[in-house]
Amino acid sequence: MTQAPFSIGSSPMYSPPTSRRVLPRKCKDVSYYLTDSEASDADVEEIADITHGKKAKLNVKAKLSARARPTKSPPQKTIFPFASLPPELKNKIYNYVLTSDHEVPIIWRLRQYRHTAALGDSDTFQNFLRRRRYRLFSSSPTPPKPIWKPSFGPNILVLNRQMHAETLPILYGANVFAFEDTRALHAFCANIGPKNCALLQRLALKHMGYSKGSKALNNPAFAMLGSAVNLTCLAIDCSIHYSGRGEQIARQFYRDGHHWLEAVASSRKRRDAAVDVVELGLENIQHYGSNRFGDEDEAADRETLLAITTSFRNELRRMLKS
Repeated sequence: MTQAPFSIGSSPMYSPPTSRRVLPRKCKDVSYYLTDSEASDADVEEIADITHGKKAKLNVKAKLSARARPTKSPPQKTIFPFASLPPELKNKIYNYVLTSDHEVPIIWRLRQYRHTAALGDSDTFQNFLRRRRYRLFSSSPTPPKPIWKPSFGPNILVLNRQMHAETLPILYGANVFAFEDTRALHAFCANIGPKNCALLQRLALKHMGYSKGSKALNNPAFAMLGSAVNLTCLAIDCSIHYSGRGEQIARQFYRDGHHWLEAVASSRKRRDAAVDVVELGLENIQHYGSNRFGDEDEAADRETLLAITTSFRNELRRMLKS
């Protein structure tokens, strides 16, 4: 018996591996377009050599021109040219943003062991003397007034240097800054510096220090105010001396504010130049501990204040010229 030759394919235990068919990947058609600037003559020549013939060269060039898409720059955001506005129009905008219809109340605050000045509200100055020193001697308290806070935006000063330089004279010159006491005045002048103090125009002082702790800052506060030589009005809306006499008020004011008085005289080349700037308030007509605030005869109070102011200015002129 002859045995059949052994072959791998004839073995029942072995099956050859079946080949797996790989389908081609489908890709999206990508079209490339050349603009007029990108379609150079070399590219046209290269395409023409492939297609052979001058007609093909012309057809390729025509197709490239037809398919050429103009390149557009992305649209830029339009910015309002505020810096190019006329100065008169910009000043109107600055006055609208930086000025207040009322006094700007400045109060003293201690923050992180530092003497600073902060923005207050109308309640800070409502019946200031009555609430603090003369509250026990008032016979008819004034009804409370609505609380307001000045609404203006000094944040525009930090936009750029040009706007900072243009807005500083309006911020410090067009507002009336009212100080809670001499501590607030001292902290305010120390924080803004002598350059900005020279821009101040109108100030109001609501309280002078009387106790040993508070009156110690009366003289330093006016010394810090020495750079404010361009003031047009310094309203003293508080009692300076308990006697209510113009001569005594002038001597006390000269003792506390001689640095500022002499600085104004040196700047304006006149010794008594600061006398006309100071204005006394109605609080100076009453005597210490009296109920003068309870009187309702405002006309009489105005006449009394006029007489006190006249004697105050005469005595202050005499002291400055001596």
